[in-house]
Amino acid sequence: MNIVQLKKLSYDEVAKCNRCGFCLPSCPTYLVNKSEAYSPRRRNAITRFAIENSLDLNADTEKAIFTCLGCGACTEVCLSSVRTKDLIFQNRECQVDEGFYPRVAERLAKTLEESRNISDDDQKERAEWQELIKDLPESAFEKEHADIIFFVGCVASFFPMVQKIPANMAKILQRGGVDFTILGGDEWCCGFPLVGAGMPEKLEELKEHNLKKVSDVGAGTVVFTCPSCLHTWKHLYETDVKLMHSSQLIAELLKDGRIELKKDINAVVTYHDPCDLGRNTGVYEEPRELIRAVPGLEFVELPMNRRFSICCGGGGNVEMTDPELSAQIAQMKLDSIRDVGAEMVITGCQQCVRTMTTRARRQKIDLEVKDLTELVVEAMG
Repeated sequence: MNIVQLKKLSYDEVAKCNRCGFCLPSCPTYLVNKSEAYSPRRRNAITRFAIENSLDLNADTEKAIFTCLGCGACTEVCLSSVRTKDLIFQNRECQVDEGFYPRVAERLAKTLEESRNISDDDQKERAEWQELIKDLPESAFEKEHADIIFFVGCVASFFPMVQKIPANMAKILQRGGVDFTILGGDEWCCGFPLVGAGMPEKLEELKEHNLKKVSDVGAGTVVFTCPSCLHTWKHLYETDVKLMHSSQLIAELLKDGRIELKKDINAVVTYHDPCDLGRNTGVYEEPRELIRAVPGLEFVELPMNRRFSICCGGGGNVEMTDPELSAQIAQMKLDSIRDVGAEMVITGCQQCVRTMTTRARRQKIDLEVKDLTELVVEAMG
């Protein structure tokens, strides 16, 4: 994307920003750094100046634009409803074209082109998380045809810390008698990291491959434990199949009596709304329904919840471009969780689990971080 394209797409939108500052208390990067350079209105100003050809792109503009989490919290409180996240991601495309972008983004694009996953692992290992399920026959969940495809995603497939998420989801689907399959090595990255890297045009090959695999299986539904995969499919894939987050499907199984949550879990818990699941996709209630259905739990809400939830620090590729900033935001999130007296935080995103767990361990914070699927499996007994 060049400056002309950016202007055509964005000028009317960015001109709506009146620099009032209402967004500042909702922006995690600003709250951590207390610097205008990390604020939504500064990023909007950079985009506007770039469109007007009154600002040269440089290392400073690169840092400002590529440290946005893409969480979208600023738009929720904006009096003019400026879609700052969309503007920033369009700006990233422009900066990539002009050569001002973190080189880690280039390596990411190359890895996805060659390996089809973000971790540069062998695709044959995509389904190795099945080894966590005892006495499971090899390739038990890889069928030629099924009603539902469980799209696992790169992080949960390859990162040991969260491989229990797909294992738990598979157990729930089994218990509920769901006809499902996984794609295994035929599942490719959804392409979401490329959007955050300012290279969305490179997503097309990944998208076409994944859509073909769904067609080959003949599934009418694709379910995701990864909110970013779900968000990408909903907004960037053209498909008529039903797209669901794991919490939505599990809530249906619970209502239909196909699974039961009967084991007491005595703990004070809260729920963290992942940005791509809540604010960016609109799924708020099903996760809470599942938590409230677990016997013994005392549920407390965070003061900033649902539309106004504060990002965990794991969004927008910031963990790669500025890991210290990501860690500081995670710490801010953990502080808010401890302030409500929670012993456990539940979420519906493997990246949120990774980000918060990593920070809690490094800071020796006594807090359990669990995905919804783990909570449900424990409660099923």
